Amino acid sequence: MGKGWRCALLATAAGWACALGAGELHPTAQMHTETLYMVRCLAGIHYERRPVSSLAQRDILQAYLDELDGQRLFFFLSDADEIFSRYDLTLDIFLNSGSVKPAFAIYERFRDRVNGRLDRVNALLDGEFDFSDAECYEPDRDGEDWPATEEEMEDLWRRKLEFELLNELLMAEGEGEEGQAGEDTAEEAVTVDGQEAGNGEIFHGASLEEQLRRAQETLQRRYARLRASVNDVEPTLVQELFLNSVAGLYDPHSSFLAADTVEDLQMSLTNSLVGIGAVLQDDDGYCRVVEIYPGSPAERSGQLQPGDRILAVQQGNGELLDIIGMRLNRAVKLIRGKEGTAVTLHVQPADGDPAERKMVTLVREEIPLTAQRARGKVFQVPNGENAAVPIGYIRLPAFYGANGADSGSDSYSDVKELLHKLAEADVQGLVLDLRGNSGGLLDEAISLAGLFLPGAPVVQVRDGDGRVQVFSDPSPEIVYRGPLAVLTSRQSISASEILAGALQDHGRALVIGDSTTYGKGSVQAILPIGQSFLFVKNGPQLGAARITIQKWYLPNGESIQRRGVPADIALPSIHDALPIGEEDHRHALAWDRIAPVEWDRQGVAQKISHPVTADLVERLREKSLERHGWPEWQLLEERVARFAKNVQQKQFSLEMEERQRQRREERCQRRAREEQIRILAQDSYPGEDVAIAAAERRGEWGHPGDGEEELPELDVPLRESLRVLVDWISQGEVAGP
Repeated sequence: MGKGWRCALLATAAGWACALGAGELHPTAQMHTETLYMVRCLAGIHYERRPVSSLAQRDILQAYLDELDGQRLFFFLSDADEIFSRYDLTLDIFLNSGSVKPAFAIYERFRDRVNGRLDRVNALLDGEFDFSDAECYEPDRDGEDWPATEEEMEDLWRRKLEFELLNELLMAEGEGEEGQAGEDTAEEAVTVDGQEAGNGEIFHGASLEEQLRRAQETLQRRYARLRASVNDVEPTLVQELFLNSVAGLYDPHSSFLAADTVEDLQMSLTNSLVGIGAVLQDDDGYCRVVEIYPGSPAERSGQLQPGDRILAVQQGNGELLDIIGMRLNRAVKLIRGKEGTAVTLHVQPADGDPAERKMVTLVREEIPLTAQRARGKVFQVPNGENAAVPIGYIRLPAFYGANGADSGSDSYSDVKELLHKLAEADVQGLVLDLRGNSGGLLDEAISLAGLFLPGAPVVQVRDGDGRVQVFSDPSPEIVYRGPLAVLTSRQSISASEILAGALQDHGRALVIGDSTTYGKGSVQAILPIGQSFLFVKNGPQLGAARITIQKWYLPNGESIQRRGVPADIALPSIHDALPIGEEDHRHALAWDRIAPVEWDRQGVAQKISHPVTADLVERLREKSLERHGWPEWQLLEERVARFAKNVQQKQFSLEMEERQRQRREERCQRRAREEQIRILAQDSYPGEDVAIAAAERRGEWGHPGDGEEELPELDVPLRESLRVLVDWISQGEVAGP
């Protein structure tokens, strides 16, 4: 097919775009410049060096439709087919010419479908609902087909609304039960639409019929917000969604950043952030927690974890505001706020029934990245012979550098100071805790490796042209020579994976924790469009391209990408049930290997006084397995199994009595688990805090929670890591640090 034929198709598609786009949203001249720059960066700077034309254009369209309607609730199958047929052969011509007109045309169709569907939703909400039928609903429709007919769409929404109403009713029932604090629930025969409902409970001080009316009003307000969010969208958001759909086909970390997004990013890097310390993400209208900052109010509360959804926000003693369907940036602004003020979150736990809710009150505080300082502790761990072994512990939340307010506050200096203090305490082993460490400065990770390694290579970096650079520890000095365990999790990312991987590769440390780390083995660069040749002086502020330009490799040549750093001794973890790793992204870069670094591996090994060998790992793993019958292990394994079961559950009953039965059973089990945690926590190993001098001066150590914790801490992975080190020491193969 010749170029002229494709241009004719382009003209036809452009006409359709104009017809659909006859609304308030239009691309701007600035978007032409930004789109050209983004397309050229992907083709010439991205690690894979692939032009947009090499992509399957249908995949771009599919990714954009997924961004707009991932749960298949608004578009019809005919809409998708029409969009594919219009743009499948011409989309790359639009992009290479700097045009995003197809994005706006498709968005207009989406907006029309949303408005039409929400008109029907209001009519359905005014109708009758029956919670006694043995039907089910599958709330996660990612990957499902779009409805083909109006009848299919109507039935889908009927069940969706019934599911949401039932969740609201069950939530109200739960609040009523908690409010009565164990008192008998009053019973009264009530009906809904002529049907007797359940056993006639009083729901939070109201009849079921009244509570249903309130639930219907809640959903009406929620969908009104969704309508406003879709109709009141900024043109830059349409552009950003579309270009990110393109970039996401290269890898999950490349993206286009609109000008206001760049400004927000710069503020987060240069200023202190005041809030609760949680990274949030839009999950089809829900505000989902994806990461918790170590040391933050969210982490110290113990009440939030990745996968949880925030459904409503309350400022101080104000009104609880439902944020479902609210645009993410607006929801985030509600959750953030002034330092020292309280915010209450209405949370749906990731591992519970969709109707399960809990209220979490946190006090906002300043959370600068550089304030996540390393902290230490000395634990006294019994060795089974009526003696206690002193084991050091350092928690490193991030790889940070010095800042102007506190020179010397880099992670290398802080950890080095803690190591000297732990040596004074005569510790016989050390746990370096990198759980939840989302990375940071590469130089810090390399320097920090040198505290445990004698001038060895730490990481290799390869760019898209195949050039490889090796980064080694610049100093042959070793500060700590004793037995070392690195505690990792699925949320140990990037620089933390480099450190853990290098220590494991050199046989310097035993890696303990989740089955593997996150698996982010790539490097990104932010390229401001305002600094490119396309920039027009005195023109409007432009966005930026965030492009993956390099990949990390361990000294042995193996990539961290996708696979992460596997644990030598893997412990049960709820993270393994969540799709939160690099490999869970559809278009993550592939794992591969390059040539290993040529260095004197044997010479380095001889300088390590306590090497980790395959034989040692096997023996320590067997000793750890012997403890799996202990009560705390059984509790952990039960929790992981329950969490995995709940996460994997796709369908939920729409029958009220069945859902009530399931919730009663779950609550009984939860109370039993909480009581067991209180009992087991009494056997925690005694420990003494060790802080860097700066933290001692400021009184930063400890960070008490924002109120008395509901449950005491029971950190089974940490306790097991301490025991593994004692096993290592007890074998008589070590003689202290």
